[in-house]
Amino acid sequence: MGAKLHGRLIAASATVSLLGAIITVVYLFQPWRRCDGEDTSAGCAMLPADAAVMAVAALLTIVAVTAFIVSVVTRRAVPRSRR
Repeated sequence: MGAKLHGRLIAASATVSLLGAIITVVYLFQPWRRCDGEDTSAGCAMLPADAAVMAVAALLTIVAVTAFIVSVVTRRAVPRSRR
């Protein structure tokens, strides 16, 4: 792999990791949710569609972090003459 490809892979995986983590945390706390009998949104039940979005975002975050780690490790393993 070339240095350009490693750089793009690192940037893309870091961006996807960050966005996936933000989406996961936002859907975990659900600040927009309101329900009767609860003081905070954390006490409200999560809808199935919300759970699906959060699960996909969490899975995508795990895959992107793995890709980020692999791309950084393999970039360091490539000799300088091949970069």
